[in-house]
Amino acid sequence: MKDLKDVADRICELKGENMALLAVVDALLRSMSKDQLNRFITEHTQALEVARVTLLNSERAGDGVLSSFERYSEGFSNLAQSIR
Repeated sequence: MKDLKDVADRICELKGENMALLAVVDALLRSMSKDQLNRFITEHTQALEVARVTLLNSERAGDGVLSSFERYSEGFSNLAQSIR
């Protein structure tokens, strides 16, 4: 049972870390000028494609990783578009 508790604790830690990073990204995007934000959106779109192809070709990245990547990537993209 200790291993299961350790795993659950680690998952909670990762969730907290993820939320902290989301707050940082949100603040950074909101502090950008329109030109910077537009450049970010272009660069982010290109970086997403590279990451997506990398994940799709990775033997270690399971469906859960790809699904989570797609969900969070869409969230970041939607946030950037909504600020624009």
